[in-house]
Amino acid sequence: MTEAQRIAFIQEIAPMAQYAYSVLGKVKPSVCIGMACVESGYGGSKLMYSHNAILGQKVGSGRTATKYWPKTFFTSKTKEEYTVGKHTVITSAFRSYDNLQQCILNYYELLNTSLYKRVLASSDFRTQMKQIKECGYMTSSTEVNSVLYCIGKYNLTQYDGDFVVVEPTVPVEAKPVLKYGSRGEAVKAWQTFLTQGGYDCGPIDGVFGSRTKKAVMDYQRVHPECGDVDGIIGKKTWASLP
Repeated sequence: MTEAQRIAFIQEIAPMAQYAYSVLGKVKPSVCIGMACVESGYGGSKLMYSHNAILGQKVGSGRTATKYWPKTFFTSKTKEEYTVGKHTVITSAFRSYDNLQQCILNYYELLNTSLYKRVLASSDFRTQMKQIKECGYMTSSTEVNSVLYCIGKYNLTQYDGDFVVVEPTVPVEAKPVLKYGSRGEAVKAWQTFLTQGGYDCGPIDGVFGSRTKKAVMDYQRVHPECGDVDGIIGKKTWASLP
């Protein structure tokens, strides 16, 4: 990867980190940008970039920090350093996103949960990185220093000061209202979920057609917490997910 490509990646995600910081706060944009650079190799990891997973969030329980995560995922081998200097290769499930802004918002959402209560908004970027490590975001014994080096080399703290918030031009909510005629990754995720549950959606193609609507209605009939049996995936039907 060339230096120009690295700088282009930073310039691409910096406004997204600033927007997420303006919405959710706490973690400085420089920390988010630096971690994205290290976690994804400045966007050079084709697998991670294709899933907009530039911050390496794992699925985990699947119940924490889900507002900006469409509940899609992919699996990949990864190295974990449970003992300093010893790397163990495991296969893990990573969160996948519709776009990079969703990924960055979900990162901020996660770091604002009780799991990361030791990460303090009042801390400087160096201390925040150490706090994130202590809370278990990564097992690598070198990532903190790698991120700090990145922040220094590319002067990422320039994004922490006064800035103009750039509103995203892509959908950031991971739980949109879905109905007949809807299209996209959220529809595909529901089709996958329903098919695995034995409901007939037809092809898993991200297109909310008549068969998908019928499958949603069949699901709603056996899940009264969904409210109306109308074939529309709204707030209550989203909330019914396990």
